[in-house]
Amino acid sequence: MNYLAVRLKAGERWSYQPPTGHTVLWIAVGMGSVLVPDELQQDELVAFRPSSAAIEFEAQFEAEFVLGSAVPHDRDLILGSHSVHTSTEALREAEARISAIQTRLIQQGRL
Repeated sequence: MNYLAVRLKAGERWSYQPPTGHTVLWIAVGMGSVLVPDELQQDELVAFRPSSAAIEFEAQFEAEFVLGSAVPHDRDLILGSHSVHTSTEALREAEARISAIQTRLIQQGRL
């Protein structure tokens, strides 16, 4: 997995060529806006269609974003309301732990 923090000046261009096998790619814009080719603005999170092609970014205004790329996960992923797990059992265990922590914090008057 690659995880990059990128800062571009207004009008600046930058290209990212994912490594071999990296067909999962996403971006989260923290400041400004970039064209990819559609405009992505501050606070947007976008997952791209699976591809290993290079992607070019152009800052409309000064922009900061994080970019991630990875090899696809070889297992189905189970999505919880706030988490991702590799099995339904792992999701249930995590939810039970969270519930136990919540109960303890309430009993202690901390929540």
